[in-house]
Amino acid sequence: MAKKGELSKTARASLAQRDDRNHLTERVCAKCGERILLKELLPVKVANKGMVYYHKAHYQV
Repeated sequence: MAKKGELSKTARASLAQRDDRNHLTERVCAKCGERILLKELLPVKVANKGMVYYHKAHYQV
């Protein structure tokens, strides 16, 4: 157990793995066909199709 004022082992590992860079991913937008930056990525689970990826600005509910 973490002491007062310290992060737990899980929280430290989570912070270490977090990616703060906004890099170009290999995912392609289903609407425009362009690759998506990490901060603009919006994964959507579609029945019978799996995961589909969009730019956040291109996806309407």
